[in-house]
Amino acid sequence: MEGSVDLEAPSRLERRVVGAIVKRWFGNRRAPLPEVPFDYDFEPIEFRGNGGARTRGRWFPLDGARGTVVLAHPDRRYGQHWFVRSGWIRFLQAAGYQALTFDFPMYGQSRGGSTYLHDDVLAAVDWAKGRSSLPVHVVGLSLGAFAAANASPQMHDVESLVLESPYPTFNAWFARGPQRWAMDAFDRAFPRTARRIQAHVNVANARPQRILVAASRSDRVTPIDLSRRVAAAAPPERTSYLELDGPGHLELLTASAAYREAVLATLAGGAPATPVLEPESALFAPQP
Repeated sequence: MEGSVDLEAPSRLERRVVGAIVKRWFGNRRAPLPEVPFDYDFEPIEFRGNGGARTRGRWFPLDGARGTVVLAHPDRRYGQHWFVRSGWIRFLQAAGYQALTFDFPMYGQSRGGSTYLHDDVLAAVDWAKGRSSLPVHVVGLSLGAFAAANASPQMHDVESLVLESPYPTFNAWFARGPQRWAMDAFDRAFPRTARRIQAHVNVANARPQRILVAASRSDRVTPIDLSRRVAAAAPPERTSYLELDGPGHLELLTASAAYREAVLATLAGGAPATPVLEPESALFAPQP
């Protein structure tokens, strides 16, 4: 544990100013949302996200499901569609889980909001709880893992949390150069906001009963040291860490059977709270 979390909320003015800065900095992250293949059973939904965001999502129900998985997407312009495109929905449903996907503000079909993405994760969790009485789990990838880690101290009654390729702060991810200097200046100007987006601090106070952090030494987008830092800060008695060698960024699901097994064990309650390193010889070929 690297420190205690400070959940004091930024003022309304700070949220508005920060939202304007972030939207201008990152620009338009939206792209047309691809159609879902006809053989998927899903329901388009909308719920209220952070700062009044009109959050668009997709509900993938499953008869006889054993739980609900809320999926927080990576930095892809089509947002939530990543989980259809990359096979996550079929993978989860084959294991008996229904799923909820959603677009963060600035992505896909969602509109408005203040870019405090951890609040959108919590809003999605609340929607899932209201829709079904089944246990709720959260899976976040890269940007989605960062947001989910920051939301984790407020994830009441969430069974498990999977963080794929998380990073502790934007500052650490930018590492050096003008963007890092800009983030350092941002932190000094908006200290309350800065404290709410320190994933390595927030995850130390995570509420879910089981946590899996997974990353690859071959990831060139999120360096392995950043994910290790998040894993090291998570509650050790409830956290498993899986480190791979071979898959690139966002390739863990298709490239590693060990990762798929670890995800399912975490959801089901069987993941050991010990570090796991997968040697190259144990990697599996991508699955169809």
